[in-house]
Amino acid sequence: MDKIHFTPIHPGEVLRDELEGIGLTQTALAKHIGVLPKTVDEICRGKRGISAEMAMKLSKALGGNPQFWLNLQNSWELSYFDATDFEDIQLIAA
Repeated sequence: MDKIHFTPIHPGEVLRDELEGIGLTQTALAKHIGVLPKTVDEICRGKRGISAEMAMKLSKALGGNPQFWLNLQNSWELSYFDATDFEDIQLIAA
């Protein structure tokens, strides 16, 4: 079976699409979840990541599971590493 390759996207892109899909502004979401509009804007522009607290707030406001948002964030962050940069680190315990 072939591996499926995907390019991780910043969770802010997903959030922006979700807000557009339901017709909710970033400001309205920010007010609803108790954060500054700047915070939501920075997430949507890829300038800020998703914390565990924010993942919980988004899942409560938009439905779904906070793990979804955290998985997006983790995939985004890990996509910036080149595994070959860590080849010199040997296993210390099995």
